[in-house]
Amino acid sequence: MLWNEFDNEVTTIRANLRQTSGDLPVMDAVRHAVIAANYYRAEDVPELRMRMHLISTVPELVASATVHYDAWERAITEFVARRTDQPADSLYPLAVGRATLAVCRAAYERWSIHADADLTLYLDAALRALAAGFRDDILTAEPQGGGTRRR
Repeated sequence: MLWNEFDNEVTTIRANLRQTSGDLPVMDAVRHAVIAANYYRAEDVPELRMRMHLISTVPELVASATVHYDAWERAITEFVARRTDQPADSLYPLAVGRATLAVCRAAYERWSIHADADLTLYLDAALRALAAGFRDDILTAEPQGGGTRRR
C-alpha cells in the first residue's frame, strides 16, 4: 500500500519520457517528466507526507525501498540510454539515473519535513541545480512558494 503511489509515479515518469520530444535536452525532459508525475491535490498532501516519513524512518520500509528506488532510477537511466544511443549500463546513463534519484530523494525528504512550499518546487529546484552542475549561483536559496498544486 505504501509503495503503490510510488510505483504509479515510476509508470507515469516512463510514459512522460516516452512522449518527450527529441528536441528537448535530456535533463529538461527528465525534469518535466518527474515534475509532471508529482502533482498532488492539497487534500492528498498530509497522507503523502506521512507515507514518505514512514518509508524513510521505519527500518523495515527503508530496507524494502531499494527495489522501488531501483525501478525509479532505471526509468531515467533507460531514457538517457535511448536518447544518447548508449547501452543502459554505460557510465552516463547510469550517472544521470543515479544522480537524478539522489537529488529527487533530497527534494522529497526536505519537502516532507517542511510544509513551506509545493513538492514540485523542491523537485524543480533540485533538478535544475543538477542540470546546472550545482554551480555556486544555483546553490544560494531554498525553493519558496505557497500552496499545493493540484493534480
